[in-house]
Amino acid sequence: MLSSVFFRALFVWSGWVCLACLPHALAFPALAENEQLLHVDSGETISPSDLLQALNQADVSAWGEVHDNPRHHALRAELLRAIKARRVTIVAEHMDAGKQVDPRLALPDALGQAGFDAPAWQWPMHQVLFEAVQQAGLAFYGGNLPASQTREVYKSQGSSASSELQHLLRNAPLEEASLKQLRQEIDEGHCSALPAHMFDAMIAVQRARDASMASVLLQHLPSVLLAGNGHAWKHVGVPQIIRANQPDLRVVSLLLLEHAPFSTRAESTQWLQNWRGKADFIWLTPTRTRDDPCKQFQKK
Repeated sequence: MLSSVFFRALFVWSGWVCLACLPHALAFPALAENEQLLHVDSGETISPSDLLQALNQADVSAWGEVHDNPRHHALRAELLRAIKARRVTIVAEHMDAGKQVDPRLALPDALGQAGFDAPAWQWPMHQVLFEAVQQAGLAFYGGNLPASQTREVYKSQGSSASSELQHLLRNAPLEEASLKQLRQEIDEGHCSALPAHMFDAMIAVQRARDASMASVLLQHLPSVLLAGNGHAWKHVGVPQIIRANQPDLRVVSLLLLEHAPFSTRAESTQWLQNWRGKADFIWLTPTRTRDDPCKQFQKK
């Protein structure tokens, strides 16, 4: 069974209204057909309301995504609407640190002014998600490392990162096994086409980007990160940096992954063995049909 932390009474205040005293005040997201929500450590299949309790108790939560899966954006929009009364700050990978989305502007104009690259992010793929942020009236910041700094971090293999980011990273060194896995993820994410001499620089960029997002999240507690799954991992991503620097904070990692639901507890438990320490919750959705992203690397 799940720890009592996920089931104890939850008291969240908005103005003078105690939402915990109004059990029907929140509309919980629903599991669609062929979806499954898992608590990683216990192996339990849980309900969206259980997940929301954990998210509401977190100081920082990281909500992952597969970037081109519309269901992942719609699900997180539903989660935001369910917790909107908590007044969390939203930090997104999709814009640079130092940028804020102006709530007074129409959404496309506000995103453009904040540096959101609509074609690169396949707009309107994220529209439903960002509309939920705007409609909830939540403060909305970019968290990513700006492109100019990314280029310098790549060339210097991390030594050019700001003193603030270097401080965060010094406090959060990766264990050898985690570093090996991060290297493997970068390799697979680039279809095993990267030459070996590029890996140290790519790892430095990934870590600097995670540190940039962690920095913005820590400046605006309580906060929620919207980013790709790789940034939401507990052992190598943004949560790892936050935990290492602020161990007293409650940090929750939610990954949205594409996978068929499991028919038995034994199957899910065995599969989750590989995810221990990498996430707190995993929401499984059907795999989206797409072209092979590695075609561009294949020799003609």
